[in-house]
Amino acid sequence: MKTRFEIESLLTAVAIAVPLTANAEPAAMSAEQQEADYRVVAARCGTPAYEKAFFSQSKAAVAAGLVAKNRPPAEVEKTITALRRSPFVLVAAQSDCAAQLKQLDELRSSRGALLKSSRGARKAAAR
Repeated sequence: MKTRFEIESLLTAVAIAVPLTANAEPAAMSAEQQEADYRVVAARCGTPAYEKAFFSQSKAAVAAGLVAKNRPPAEVEKTITALRRSPFVLVAAQSDCAAQLKQLDELRSSRGALLKSSRGARKAAAR
């Protein structure tokens, strides 16, 4: 029990320190890194069905060019896969999952609307 507490304390300290060092750098997080983080959070906090649905929508967003414009989707997918971080760095405790899932749900709903509109635009252009 004591070891678990020590590990949780260490992970919490790392989770607090990582955003502080990230904020010290003036460069913004790339869209690919952000997408990789979203996928990790969905896997850590969501159910397997939620993770599968989020991953499918994320791949569709990459294919539609919503994540990175003017780059081939295959290249963007490779970059996202390479940039995946440890889930313990992104979500230190299970209590943080509710807020993270709320953010992912908002992202899914906004992307869903964008993906539907881009599909409709493609169908109209094909006619």
